[in-house]
Amino acid sequence: MEMNAEIKNQIVLAPPRRLGPLAKAEKTALETAADTREADLEVVERSRQKWGTAAHAGFQIIPDVLFRCQRFLELDATDLVILSNITLHWWYEADLPHPRPSVIAARMQVSTRTVERHIEVMEKKKLITRLPSRLKRGKTVREFDLSGLIRRLKRYAAANLEHRGRGRGV
Repeated sequence: MEMNAEIKNQIVLAPPRRLGPLAKAEKTALETAADTREADLEVVERSRQKWGTAAHAGFQIIPDVLFRCQRFLELDATDLVILSNITLHWWYEADLPHPRPSVIAARMQVSTRTVERHIEVMEKKKLITRLPSRLKRGKTVREFDLSGLIRRLKRYAAANLEHRGRGRGV
């Protein structure tokens, strides 16, 4: 609903209330959360507009820094497709993904052993960790911990943002 000019002026001209430090922090946190939710919804809507009905079948958000810095992470194209397949199954931060290498291999039309070898190399680079088998909802699964990759991406993202601030990017 659009506000009329008179109401907008009243809001802008209203004197600011004095807030204590805790109230200021809470207000800032609420504003930030609201801004973040609004921005997230805009991203989703733009993605749906861009991809059309293909996006209705599902999509994921992967940080650009993963692709921009793949050479620094020593990741090849196969590694990126494997990581994309792993993150395809990661909907909530605390609920780690657990796709079987055989499922990833079938999607990629490569052998299961090829996927396993690439996973082993990424584990040696400490980008991912394949956790021990455990029962989850009646099935035995091996989850993937991506915290090593995320830590590295955060460092590269900070450097990338700094470069972009100077008119350069990675």
